[in-house]
Amino acid sequence: MSDQDEISRLLAEAAALTEAEPNRTQPSDTPVADGDSKAAPVPASVRKIPSRQSARNNDALGFVWFNGSLHAAAFRRQKMTKSWSCSTPIRTVAEFETVLDDALTETEFAGTETFLVLENEVFMHQADDIPVFSEGVLRSYLKNRIQRHEQEHGRVLWVMQPLITMKQEQSILLHLLPRSFYDDLHRVLLKRHLDLTRILPLIVPLQYELNRIPAEKNTTVIVAAEVGTSTSVLAGRVGGPLLFSRTILADLNREPGRVGVEVNRSLLYTKQHFENAASSIWLMAQSGSAATAEIKTKCGGGKKIESLPTTPIDWLQTTAKLSPQQPINLLSRYLKAKQRNQFIRVGFLIVVWLGLALMFSNLYHTSSEWSAEHDRLSSLRTREPELQADRDRLDLRNRTIERNQNFVNRVNNDRLPPVPSRLLGFVSGLLPESARLIEFNVRWDSEALAWAFQFSGSIEADDETAHALIAGLQSELAKSPLRVRFNENARVLVAAPLTTPGAPEIQRFNLEGVLLEK
Repeated sequence: MSDQDEISRLLAEAAALTEAEPNRTQPSDTPVADGDSKAAPVPASVRKIPSRQSARNNDALGFVWFNGSLHAAAFRRQKMTKSWSCSTPIRTVAEFETVLDDALTETEFAGTETFLVLENEVFMHQADDIPVFSEGVLRSYLKNRIQRHEQEHGRVLWVMQPLITMKQEQSILLHLLPRSFYDDLHRVLLKRHLDLTRILPLIVPLQYELNRIPAEKNTTVIVAAEVGTSTSVLAGRVGGPLLFSRTILADLNREPGRVGVEVNRSLLYTKQHFENAASSIWLMAQSGSAATAEIKTKCGGGKKIESLPTTPIDWLQTTAKLSPQQPINLLSRYLKAKQRNQFIRVGFLIVVWLGLALMFSNLYHTSSEWSAEHDRLSSLRTREPELQADRDRLDLRNRTIERNQNFVNRVNNDRLPPVPSRLLGFVSGLLPESARLIEFNVRWDSEALAWAFQFSGSIEADDETAHALIAGLQSELAKSPLRVRFNENARVLVAAPLTTPGAPEIQRFNLEGVLLEK
């Protein structure tokens, strides 16, 4: 939501509250002219919210409120279209509200943006000379000073205006306006769908006019401006910084002698403190020429005194030319903080809505998953007999497989290693071609926990050769990985009888022993 939409919403709520209140009656002592041809002022309760066509961005309504003197002017593209002046003194916000509808009617203003040039008894201006601080230290100093002021006088709107910097000191001017005054004024304007965007002291347009005085740049001049029943005296350099500002509780037109004395004091103060005497004095009032002679008498004949006819409406026209972003605005800090808080609120609302959206999305997905799980469970319950039969069948199969696997494991674990075949192969490789095995036995002796063997055969050789071959066979088997140990008592080597004359000799042998002896 944009700032304009938020303002429109607040204005609509204020209008609804105003419509619920009874209409303000006219005071009994106010004269009413019979047959008045002018239209009656539009009360706040019937002023409609400006449409986008009528409320243009470049339309503005300005008020100048100087110590009871109230004036207003409507502007379009910084050009004045209508103006209005109140004939009675206005000193409080309640009195301001009684004439506000007349001002809106006379100026025919249909927009929302308003600004105020203010000088009255509650609007304070405090001058101070401070050391030249860094920006951060200056901010901290001003913050502490404003806090001390608020402890004594209540909350304020404030803005700091830098003046001239001399050597190691900087002059500043603090503009302080009670927050309660602004709240009451804002409430009154809000009922009429008006948005107050700027509150400026007179010194802002006054400095603008000072820089336009026909004099050389950096020439020191003094300007005395009529501010209702008082006079504002400003010293500054054309196109340069301001020196100081004073407010004199004397009317420039009615008490020119008293004003002249104070202007002369300002001349002396300027010469003593800034080592540069003012070359001229400029009077800005509706009829300043009448006071020129009196002030010239008080200030001496060597000073140039000029009179510039200036009305409060002229101050409004000067203010309308200024940029809305110019820094000397009591509402700039407040509106920035308000926008920042609004941004934080909008961000918080966005986070809350995102959190709610995520929560509802999570609830939706959880509900969808639960529904899917419920449907799956219902389907399983429907197929429960079929699944139970499958479970029994698979359980029977698993038990059969487990039983067969246990049998295979038992057979594999209980089976003796293939020692007989390995021994037979090894012995066959060692026997010569003339040897033949007739009997071969290998068994496991459970009592001795060893493999016992016995084999016999024949060799076609004489007795001596047969003895050598059998001895070599025993030696190879003893040194082999089978670690054979022979039983010498069971060793037999005998000659077989010849059945055919001239046949080769045959020797029979028999060997016994154990294998893999540790």
